[in-house]
Parts: sequence; structure tokens; C-alpha cells
Amino acid sequence: MRGDKTIAATAVSFKRRVLYAPLKKRDLRIANCLYLQLAEPVTDGQTVEVRNPSKKLWPPTTRFKAKAGLLRYSPAIHINQVGYLLNYSKKAMVGFFLGSLGELDVSSTSSTAQSAVSNIQFHVIDAQSGNDVFKGPLLPRHDVGFPFVCYQNVLGADFSGLKTTGEYRLLVPGLGASFRFLIDDAVAGAFARAYALGIYHQRCGAANDLPFTRFVHKECHAAPAEVPDMSRKFEHVNHELEHESANYKDNPRHIAPQLKNVASSLYPFINKGPIDLRGGHHDAGDYSKYTINSASFIHFLIFAADVFPGVSDLDNLGLPEIGDGKSDILQEAKWEADFLAKMQDADGGFYFLVYPRDRTYEDNVRPDAGDPQVVFPKTTSATAAATAALAQCASSPTFKRQFPEAASLYLARAKKGWDFLERAIAKFGKDGAYQKITHYGDEFMHNDELAWAACELFIATQDPEYQKKLIAWLDPSNATTRKWGWLRLYDAYGAAIRSYAFAAKAGKVKHEALQPLLLDQCENEIATAGEEQLRRAQNCAYGTSFPEETKRSRTAGWYFSSDAAFDLAVASQLEYPPKNDPRPKMLEALLTNLNYEQGCNPINVDYVTGLGWWRQREIVHQYSQNDRRILPPTGIPLGNIQGGFGWLDLYQKQLGQLSFPSDGAQDLPYPVYDRWGDSFNLSQEFVIPNQARALAYLGMAHGANAP
Repeated sequence: MRGDKTIAATAVSFKRRVLYAPLKKRDLRIANCLYLQLAEPVTDGQTVEVRNPSKKLWPPTTRFKAKAGLLRYSPAIHINQVGYLLNYSKKAMVGFFLGSLGELDVSSTSSTAQSAVSNIQFHVIDAQSGNDVFKGPLLPRHDVGFPFVCYQNVLGADFSGLKTTGEYRLLVPGLGASFRFLIDDAVAGAFARAYALGIYHQRCGAANDLPFTRFVHKECHAAPAEVPDMSRKFEHVNHELEHESANYKDNPRHIAPQLKNVASSLYPFINKGPIDLRGGHHDAGDYSKYTINSASFIHFLIFAADVFPGVSDLDNLGLPEIGDGKSDILQEAKWEADFLAKMQDADGGFYFLVYPRDRTYEDNVRPDAGDPQVVFPKTTSATAAATAALAQCASSPTFKRQFPEAASLYLARAKKGWDFLERAIAKFGKDGAYQKITHYGDEFMHNDELAWAACELFIATQDPEYQKKLIAWLDPSNATTRKWGWLRLYDAYGAAIRSYAFAAKAGKVKHEALQPLLLDQCENEIATAGEEQLRRAQNCAYGTSFPEETKRSRTAGWYFSSDAAFDLAVASQLEYPPKNDPRPKMLEALLTNLNYEQGCNPINVDYVTGLGWWRQREIVHQYSQNDRRILPPTGIPLGNIQGGFGWLDLYQKQLGQLSFPSDGAQDLPYPVYDRWGDSFNLSQEFVIPNQARALAYLGMAHGANAP
């Protein structure tokens, strides 16, 4: 009923999805949603009651009654829940999935029953006074690429013209209003500091302390790591090596013997340990430390400090080093590089990772109660990655100025690592020198890490012999340097391409020292990657750069909008012809990717812990799982798009089976961007390179907009 008038329901729709399912204690909560399509629209301010004349659906004492207030919260209006920068693009989205009826037709909610979408106005109102401060038309945003119909009724609101600092809400008459949000340049600092805090929470070998965080713990993993052998004490280590490398024959180029135990390593341990390996950052939700990811983490932060305007000047990220006159970004990179330098054996090779001695994961302890640890054997991929990252630190103008002794030490370690690689290749051949352990560094065997090492050593030393190796090992125009043949700038090939393209611009080498063809190829690959991320954002109804190639697979996992935003930030540093300059659009796409992560998505969840109005509690993070606090530590990124629920022991397949429509339905599946539930989902787990890419581009935004 509407007031005293009865309005018929012309259609009924239903959807169901698990809302909450924690990992360690069964507490299953399911959202069952029933939607009624009415014969007439409801006017703002009217009271509506859904009645049940037969009294068979619910008892008479239960009443479903509400007032259609003008400013009622609407889950169909999606905004960046932290806020927008004052002088940049500001976009919000309007759309909603109704379940068996498909998408909401926003025009049907209007009290004037307008048929033309462009006639529907949105309003930005002052959150305090309620005054209308901006209005404009809602315009269509159609998603492109899924093999089923979805996200064709999404509308976009562009209020970039509003350039007054304040707190606001976005209103759509007949639909309601959004969460509150800020327009203020200070939000750039909130984003950057949240990510910096998340990285601080990943620090290993140190305590997390007040006043920097309330998620405190004592010093973790302070005991020296052991070097394993074939004795019974290290039975689990050798079992893990055999298990992880078991599929080495799947790659016909893997001609080296299987690294099935310590004894089968081509590169025996020289230092028998124990080894002080305090420092670095826990790689992901667990407490291990992978050399290859450590090297990537360093690359993104050093690159940002060298190339992105304002990043090297940031000394206000809320870390223990704040206000000491040195770059917070470089100090976080140095925290990792100091650890990485200690991962080098006496022969110059670098250990593959630091790992629990007696089990696979420390899944029931806080970090400060962690297990005894060991190192895994040396590999050429790990050695080349570490060599590259340390050489990159040594070539950074700001790093050399602020940390000259460390830069000198790192370069010496990098040269020693290169000598190890040359001996390995001379003895076993390029392919024969490579032994797989895990998937880390296995995408291109060690070919990408070798190219990256040659690149960084050339930049650091100007020795043309390194550049000769680089030219022989790197062809950015070749699809074999891309994951799956289409994902550009992946892994160490991407690091090499970025570093070479910007070596002269960063003041590391003279332009004439670079090989012109290779430089052009590197710049073209970066520009094309940026253009592809721009196209993907434009082809997504919600503005995130989700690839069409992945859309066709009907699933998703380990997708982070910030990765795409980083590519866009890098591409925007290139020079373009004035008439065809894509950088303004790239910047806009960077911001829509940021918006998606920060709550401008169909389910209104902020995918960074500690930010936004609606936060996920259950995450893949062992500190969070074993801490007494209900909420996880701040600044941890979560995968933004998931294919669905995975297997959990407490629920088995139940979580996915409860969804309606089914995720696997061919014609009308549960749409992919809506597939969220507050649960332990491995396909949402981050690694530290995700954190570094995000802090890098957000540091650029913060540096450009700091008061």
C-alpha cells in the first residue's frame, strides 16, 4: 500500500547470497532479498507498507512498513566512500542487480516516469545543510565483454564541475541518496597513508607499535633462519620442495633436474647458517618472504620515487621514520632491500625464500609467536631478481644521496649476484641453469629476471656489456614477454621495460647511451599498456580496468584495480603529441579505478581495510585471523573482483551452492562484479607488490595535492 491506496505488484524478483561466513568458527549468514515491481512509482515522502492479505507468508504481527524519505540510503548509488580530489574527475555510478528480474531500470523509479534516461537528474547536496549544490544528467554506461547480458542499465553521474571543499551526498529523486563523501585534496593523503600503514603492518623482524598503529604486536621472527640439509630435522622442507616442483615437466624447456630436495639443487648451500634475516615484509596473508616478490616490491617503490612527481619528497606517511628529512617511500624500500641483501649466499646466489621449518603455513599464531624458519635453495630466477632490485636502488639519484653507504653495498651485492648467474649459465646453459620451485618467477622461467638484472646493472654502471645482454634478452614488441600473450608489463619483463624507458628521464643515464630501437619499443609497450587499461576502464560500467579477456572466462580472481591504476600512472609520464594526448583520459581512468576500489562498485564495499563506510571483516591474513581484534589491520588490499566462493572446511561447497542465481548459470548468472561475501576467499589475497604499486601511484596523487 502507498498511503491509503493499494498498488499491485506486477512482478517479483529474488536473489540470495552468503553475506558472512568466517573461517574459524561457523557463523553462516545469508542475505535473502525479495524485490517487488510496482504498477506505479512511489513518491518521495510517502509511507509504503507491504501487506500479506492471506497471512500465509508472515504473521500479522510482522509489518514491513517504511517511509520513502527523500534522503533514504540507496544501495543502488555508488560513490568513492572516502572522497574525491578537488580539481579532478569526480564520478559516481547508479545501478543495481535485482536477481531473477535482472537489472534495475532506474527510469522506472522516477516519480515522473521519464522514459529517456538522459532526462533523469542527479543532485549533489551538502551533507550538513541539505542544500542542492550541483546537478546533472545520469548518462548510460554499458559494460562490454561478458558472454552474457549484464550491467547494461548502469548510469554514470559526473560532478567534476563541483570544486568546493565539503562533505556531500549524491541524490537521485525517487531512488534515495548515497553514503556521505568528501571533496577535499586531503583524501589523497588518506589513501596513501592507509596503504603505507598496511605495508607497515607487513613489516617482519620488528614490532608494530603505538602511536603508529593500534594493531600492535611484539617483534616477530627475530630468530636466525636455519639452512636445511637432508637430515630428518628438515623432512618437511624437502617434502615441500618435492611437492612444489612436481610439475616441472609440464614445461618442455625445463631441462634441469627436478629440485625435489636440498641435495638436488644445482647450487649447494655455502653458508651453513644460521642466518640473521630479520627485516623485509611478510609476502602476503602468511608470514613467508619470497625473494622475487621482495625484488618487485622494491622496484615499484624506487621507480615511483625516481619517476612520479613529488613521491620522493614525501616524509609524512605516518611511519616511524616520519619527519626525519628522508623519503618515506625510499625508507620502506630500504627496509626490504636491507633484508634482500642478507639473502645472498657466499657464492653470490640468493635464496628463494624464507619459510616455516616444520609446516606450510603459520595459520594459528600471531606473527610474534611465529615458527622457526628456514631458507629454500638458491635459484637463478631469485638471484637475478634480487640482483636487479639492488642495482636499481644503487642507481636511484635520491636513494644514493640519502643512503650512500647502502647504495654502494647494494651495487656490490648486485655485481656478485651477476657473477653467480654468469657462472651458472656457462656451466649448465641458459635453460639448463633454471630450476623451478614454486610458481613465483616461473612464468617465463628466469628469462625475464635475467633481462631485468642486465637492465638495472647497465643503468647503475653504464657498462655497455650489460646493455648487450639486455638487447639480446629483451624484445618488448614480442608477445612472449606478456603473460598469456596479452597481459603487458608482467613481472620482471615489465620492470625492465619501465626502468629502461625512464632511465634518462630519471637522470640515471644520458639519453644517447640508450639503444634507440629498444627505447622506442619500451616506450611503445608502456603506452600501449596504458591505452589498454584506459579502454578496459571505458568498457566497464563501473570504471575499473577489468580485462575483456578475463570477462570471457566468466570468472575472476586476484584482481586489484590499483594494478591497472599504476599502469595508467606510468603511461601518463610519457610524452605524447598534443593533438592525440591520451593523458587526461588516462588520469580519469586512474581515478575510476581508485573509485571502484574505494566503494564505487555494485556492492558498495571498500576493498582496502580501514577505509570506507562498509568494510570487510574476514580476510586472508593470518595476523588478522589470530588477533583478538574483530576488524583486520588497516591498509590491507583485498581482491576487487572474485569469481565466487572457494572451498572452506566448515562449509565445504555450501557457500557457492547457496547463491541464486547461480554463479555458473549460462544465460543469467549472478553478475561478476556483485559476487562478494564477507568470507575467507583465497582469490582476494594480496601480495606485497600489489601494495607497492598502489602506494606508488597514490603517493603521486598525494605529492601533487599535499597542502
